[in-house]
Amino acid sequence: MNVRHAYDGLWRKRLDALDKVWPQFVAGDTEALHKVRVASRRIREALPVVGVHAPSAKVKKLRRKMRRLTRFLGPIRELDVELGLIEKRLAGRDARSALSVVRREVAARRQALRHKLKDGKQVGDLGKLRRKLEKVSAPKKQHEPEDAWRAALAATLLRRAKRLKEALDEAGPLYAPERIHAVRIATKKLRYTLEVGEATGIRVNTDVVRDLRKAQDLLGRLHDIDVARDVVHHLNGDASIADEVAILDAVMAADCAARYEKYLARRERLQAACDYCSQLAAAARRRWSVELARRTLPAAGAVALPIAMWRLAAGREGSHA
Repeated sequence: MNVRHAYDGLWRKRLDALDKVWPQFVAGDTEALHKVRVASRRIREALPVVGVHAPSAKVKKLRRKMRRLTRFLGPIRELDVELGLIEKRLAGRDARSALSVVRREVAARRQALRHKLKDGKQVGDLGKLRRKLEKVSAPKKQHEPEDAWRAALAATLLRRAKRLKEALDEAGPLYAPERIHAVRIATKKLRYTLEVGEATGIRVNTDVVRDLRKAQDLLGRLHDIDVARDVVHHLNGDASIADEVAILDAVMAADCAARYEKYLARRERLQAACDYCSQLAAAARRRWSVELARRTLPAAGAVALPIAMWRLAAGREGSHA
């Protein structure tokens, strides 16, 4: 595989994804906002690799700009998700008054944030941003050595795997929303970095990618419930709907507990994914081989058993992009 062409292709794909949804996002479309956040995250993960020959200061500046956009959109996305989540949990239950109050609360917050988004500098000229992103990835020489690309990807992959392992250790088995949220973010970043590697010729084990995606889905839903419960807890002072608020909170608490049990059952798979990615990164530093995954997995020692378990468990649960 021509590595230069592969990197150009994966970069254009990420920039085009942002271009495609930007008009709907600016117009206020809820789903487009989510897609802009996903596209911005994928661009951020690819930047250190495609911009390896650009001045590091420029790469860091663009990453900060994309990070600001992603983070600024986060609270709006959470509010968009909350209402649908609460309505779903209330289906067939007598808590209409509480739901009406929650609707008004969420709608007011969302409107305020969207006004801020419209007037803010985080959403500027997409054309200007794209030109900067394209420039930072442009080759400085006609024939650039591939070693720098490989080293940048390997270093990013190793760093992401290490961060996820640290987040898993810090979270432990007890439920702590902020620490579990950190696991979700680390999982997402590792998955997106693996996508970069796969697009450039590394044969990535699909079971690992699938498990990262499923864990991201599970932890994402768990985070959505936590955020929605925070809104509901703010209604505790209203005695007229106290019973309905209690029902609503109990329903979401039970859902939260059930999903957390599923996460605990998957922790070992995430830990094994970290080990696998660390080995993948170390091997990529030594030799760029599209057959890497096939050759290393049978001799991966402690990683081999979890990989086998993944294959046996494949297809039992849903996935989340």
